[in-house]
Amino acid sequence: MKVVITRPKERADVFSKLLKKEGFEPIIFPTLELIYNKDIKVNLDNYDWIVFTSPSGVIGLYNIIEEAQREEVKNKKIAVIGEKTAKAFKEYFGREVDVMPKEYTAESLLEEIKKTAKSDDKFLIPTTPSTRDVLKNNLNADLLFVYKSVEPENLKENIEKLKENIKDERFILTFTSGLTAKNFFKYVDDEFAEIIKNNYIVAIGPITAKVIEEFGFKPLIPKIYTIEGILEVIKMIKEGKND
Repeated sequence: MKVVITRPKERADVFSKLLKKEGFEPIIFPTLELIYNKDIKVNLDNYDWIVFTSPSGVIGLYNIIEEAQREEVKNKKIAVIGEKTAKAFKEYFGREVDVMPKEYTAESLLEEIKKTAKSDDKFLIPTTPSTRDVLKNNLNADLLFVYKSVEPENLKENIEKLKENIKDERFILTFTSGLTAKNFFKYVDDEFAEIIKNNYIVAIGPITAKVIEEFGFKPLIPKIYTIEGILEVIKMIKEGKND
């Protein structure tokens, strides 16, 4: 069975390898490209916390600060949205994070932060301009746009080619963010929509699922909001246990 991976190319390889190991045929089809901003500066002295909502935020901050500032980061309170981001933080900065919610959503992360943060704490959120406003609107926070997500060139034409490639086969579409889903489904024509409805869609979590549902599709959602969680759903589909 073919599995379409719509996440950015540089973040698709791990998922692709997991799928191949389980006997699936991955199709890497990015609906987003990540571009890191290297022309910004930040004064870390102004902040008590740094909050990361993706591994890309970790990488983006690491890229723009000097070695001395990387040591400063270790002295801040660190909150992350989920285990992949926590893993990235440990890989780049060399220590464990302080706060991570059990459910990997901005809303859950906000609640966990509120349990330990002081009322006058200041937060830095290295992120993208397309980020949701949940944390910004509820914390004394500054957003630092360390990367941006852009639509790949010729995406509409490439979606048409993808349709021709998979229309006569069983397939699963996977989405790891609302933006990957939005960029994809806005170019899906009526013919492809009917084909998709006879196959499967898996969203990494409820926020991504909500975007997909706005286009008239009903995705499956894993119990754990990670690519490993998506893989478990895909395996259940293969075994006919997804109902």
